[in-house]
Amino acid sequence: MRHRNLSLALAAGLFALGAPLFAQDAVEPAPAASAFGLLENPSMETNYILLAMAVLQVVIILTLSGIMRTLGSTGSVWADYLKGRKGAAVLTALFIGASMEASAAVPGIALITTQTLLYWLVASNVLLFVIIVSQLSVIRGMVRALNGADEQVAAASNEPSFADDILNKLTRTVKVEKEQDILMHHEYDGIRELDNVLPPWWLWLFYGTIIWSVVYIFNVHISGTWLHQADEYEQEMAQAKADVEAYLAKAAASVDENTVTVMSDAGALAAGKNTFVTYCKACHGENGEGNAVGPNLTDAYWLHGGGIKNVFTTIKYGVVEKGMQSWKKDLKPAEMQQVASYILSLQGSNPANAKAPQGELWKEEAAAPADSTATPAVTGDSTAVAAMN
Repeated sequence: MRHRNLSLALAAGLFALGAPLFAQDAVEPAPAASAFGLLENPSMETNYILLAMAVLQVVIILTLSGIMRTLGSTGSVWADYLKGRKGAAVLTALFIGASMEASAAVPGIALITTQTLLYWLVASNVLLFVIIVSQLSVIRGMVRALNGADEQVAAASNEPSFADDILNKLTRTVKVEKEQDILMHHEYDGIRELDNVLPPWWLWLFYGTIIWSVVYIFNVHISGTWLHQADEYEQEMAQAKADVEAYLAKAAASVDENTVTVMSDAGALAAGKNTFVTYCKACHGENGEGNAVGPNLTDAYWLHGGGIKNVFTTIKYGVVEKGMQSWKKDLKPAEMQQVASYILSLQGSNPANAKAPQGELWKEEAAAPADSTATPAVTGDSTAVAAMN
């Protein structure tokens, strides 16, 4: 009982170290999108305390290891005891080796995220606590073996091993020689039934599911602390949509005259129209019908080539000799793609007061990408001060 009380006291002390942090986190406002609070948004203060707890447990493990070495060097009594505790000794050695490996991995914690570090520290603390409990159990047996007579040591060798004790506590099985005490007084086809109890591990697992269901119902359906699964799904879908839009925006920012494509969605065309009204209306008319300065953009005749790539090139580099400036410093690539797509959407709209066609008839199947490094060649009416078409 002493080593159990010591283990419980040690556990209480470790959890007491972490209590101020959880109390501090409780008063801080939790993020609205978090469903699990500390686990989803851990702070570095939490990791620092868990790391301190792990270091403290390592110190305790090293101290207990020294005690075990001291007790083991007092004579042959411990060697005799160890023969009856091979399973516990091997398990303890494995735990100590695992703790050293975990301690050696501490310098690399800066390479992982705060949340991942939290999981590793929690797992490490649990493992270290198990090592401490196993060491206390072995030390207890060593002390009993060293303080007892040879008869007590011999009797201890016949006692169940550490692994057997754990197995018996988890299953509560009855020894074969005592099965008559739980034999039920009925049989079927020569088969008789034993009145075994349910294994404690199964009962505690069952009780745990009941407790968890109560916690889940309260936090999800009553207090609203956690998100409902449907709400969590909607939130994740909204985040996924935002991520896709951010990716598309990033991809659109890298578009050029060689990769540009026609945009057909209403949002892009509306944005292109706003850009056209702001920058192009003065020279090409409000509806692209053309005026004394610029040509008609709604017919099939183009001065510098039609199609999305040629129109995009003309907007980007301009036609300096005809008075059209280059817009690549004023408009982003995505904006130039939008306005070029909007201009192409005006084909065949036949606005009022449309200017007569200029240039050559454009056929899409004969289109060739314009040379982005040279000024577009002038064909058609050379007297027009056109910027496009």
